[in-house]
Amino acid sequence: MLGLGLLLLVQRGGGCATTEPTDVVLTEEDAVARYELPPPNSPGTLQGLGPHLWEASFDRRGDKQGIQASRDSVARLVWAELDNYQYLQIDDGALVHDEIRLDRDVYRRTRDDSLYGLFRGTPGDSLILQRSLIAWEQAIAPFAGQLGYERQEDGAVEGRAVRVYRLGLTPRPTLADGSQASPDTAANLMGIVTSPIALDGRVYIDIETGNRLVAELEGRYVPRGVVGGKDPTDEVLVSYRESRSLTGVPVEILPPRAAEYVDRRTVRVPGPDGRRRRGSANSERPGSVPALDPDDDR
Repeated sequence: MLGLGLLLLVQRGGGCATTEPTDVVLTEEDAVARYELPPPNSPGTLQGLGPHLWEASFDRRGDKQGIQASRDSVARLVWAELDNYQYLQIDDGALVHDEIRLDRDVYRRTRDDSLYGLFRGTPGDSLILQRSLIAWEQAIAPFAGQLGYERQEDGAVEGRAVRVYRLGLTPRPTLADGSQASPDTAANLMGIVTSPIALDGRVYIDIETGNRLVAELEGRYVPRGVVGGKDPTDEVLVSYRESRSLTGVPVEILPPRAAEYVDRRTVRVPGPDGRRRRGSANSERPGSVPALDPDDDR
């Protein structure tokens, strides 16, 4: 958000068809009334939703200079409760993260043609919820200080009361001579590494818990080369959509079949010299040893 000392410009009609619109300087009080920040989300606030399904899609058409590469990503999180979820992420058509957690057992793989590895998880780990929050932060990052949330009329999503915001770019700051700064100059003044050009979107905030239930945006910006003196002129186009649904969540999250994973949990196995060594176990694989519970003090 712009500093308090910066002037914001908007267009306002004169009240009749023959009157040209004039630039109006928003006072500090007007700016605060028009733009506001929704409540922050965290893994703690998301747990307040209970079981839910999060889905997100991110599409970025990169610039020709290659400063910001193109990317097409989809992600899905089925969250039943803490330490009980399934997460899937596909980037540019290839699996990059597939994770199933059932209590302390974590099954994870990073390629579609590979087996899951079975690991021991830390109880009460909420990192997967944080991962879903980071996706939104990455989507809005290029618009940084010019991102504005404008309050709209309240609505409903899946029967839940929501507060609605329209996303847009706040007017660029004015210079000392009263003229409006160019996009690149505005980016310099606000310390961001992109020059935002356009942004439009909606955010729907659950009034009861303060969480985003639906968010969508489309925007354009020019990446600014801060190293090597690059000066790209072509734009980056981005679109993003996410939703958290409290309906249609699968009743049960199932583990992979025995043949689909390799047990990577640390076990202690007597070696030839009688000393214990580290190893891995999968009782379904020939020659394996049974896994020991890490809580066992043997």
